[in-house]
Amino acid sequence: MDQLNILDQKILNVLQNYTLEPYSKQAERLGISPQTMIRRVESLKKKEILRFPIASFIPERLSLSRYGVMFSISSLHQFTLLQNALSEHKYIRAYNRFYGENFGIYAHFDLPPNTEAIFTKYLEYLLNEEYCDSYFIMKSMGYRLSQPEPLKSYSSEPEKLKFDVISFWEKRLNKSTTLPRLPSAIDSNLIEPLHFMLLRDLTTSVRNGTTIDIRSKQTELVKHYRDYYESLAKKIKLTDAEEACLYNLSSFFDTKNMPKNENGKVIVSDAAKVEFGRKYYSLVFNNLITNPRWNFSRKLSEQHVTRAYFIENIPEQEKAQIFRFLNEEKIPFQTFFELFNKGIFLRLSMPPYYDSKINYLIWSSFKDYKIYSLDFFGKHGTYWTFEFDSYDWAKKGWKTDDEWMYDSVIENINYKLANGTYGDYKKNGSYLREHIATNGNGNGNDVTATTAQPPTEITIKGS
Repeated sequence: MDQLNILDQKILNVLQNYTLEPYSKQAERLGISPQTMIRRVESLKKKEILRFPIASFIPERLSLSRYGVMFSISSLHQFTLLQNALSEHKYIRAYNRFYGENFGIYAHFDLPPNTEAIFTKYLEYLLNEEYCDSYFIMKSMGYRLSQPEPLKSYSSEPEKLKFDVISFWEKRLNKSTTLPRLPSAIDSNLIEPLHFMLLRDLTTSVRNGTTIDIRSKQTELVKHYRDYYESLAKKIKLTDAEEACLYNLSSFFDTKNMPKNENGKVIVSDAAKVEFGRKYYSLVFNNLITNPRWNFSRKLSEQHVTRAYFIENIPEQEKAQIFRFLNEEKIPFQTFFELFNKGIFLRLSMPPYYDSKINYLIWSSFKDYKIYSLDFFGKHGTYWTFEFDSYDWAKKGWKTDDEWMYDSVIENINYKLANGTYGDYKKNGSYLREHIATNGNGNGNDVTATTAQPPTEITIKGS
């Protein structure tokens, strides 16, 4: 397959920086016609380079706390064992393999309040079963940022000659030493199932006769939920979450009083569309969504190395300076930053030219730090979109009991292990040697794979 040409690279760059803009506006930025823009985008989709636009959500606004966990391992088969075990946890959000001086997996979870003890019990299970050799856990303080690589000029002058990374890094010392105030959690009484459905669909790509994503118009979303309501009503048995959705959707669409077309389908009134925007869309889009971006493969466009830096024992004032520095100065690399109680996590995707320079800067600036090379190869990097099966609508709160957060998780892990569905790991103790070839397809940014279903009616996270 040919490498991306300059125009394709420009299009990917603009899509990342101006995700929600119409194609006509994006084309104007590039100096091409809207028809050319649309044709190129469709071509990138067919080549499976460009996938779909998604967004992230803010866990703290839903009374969830994000926890990052570094798992260290010492043998190759532990990768598969640990990945499958992590996939069964109800509140998993993402993981990536890392390698270098140490090998392991970095994962983060969004946990309900007062569940640290049962979560630690789960981590200890992974340790005792030798799925990992050790783990290190840290709690997010809610300060994070994610930025795409800024727009490039694509001039004849090499990009590496335009950016003085040393002078840029020194600017952090001039920033404010106080952190901004974070928004509070949304009142649970304001949340209805349709809010969570909308949040789920804006953080993934849902296909039900049409494609729903972060760029979808409100009229498309209303039609999607009307059709979803009709499909739910035809089911013989519904999950608790579906029952709540069915009740919520029926009260919203009020199908008895709405006109129908010749095929008997409800015609959603203009008043319903306005109500949807006011009551549901605006709350989710303005309060719960962050970081809209396109999901795309790195097969042809990866010209960077990705490093993760975890830096411990930083004074609180300096933490604030680094957060404000990255937020205000806009480093010219794809950047992710998160502030934890035990330090900071910084991920940069940068041209190889800057790799050693930035490593030297980190080394000379901090005493306690670790550098990881992150792996996005195939399913080595996996992201879970928002799901709301873990929410108890009757109690208006997240499920936190042992059965949901531990017992069923361990049961699912053991079921997969006993039935030989752990990829390269066989229950007789032998290990297949084609692990790297078969467990990664090179796409990156994969969504969770389908898992084997146990004989009980337990919803498996990520299946």
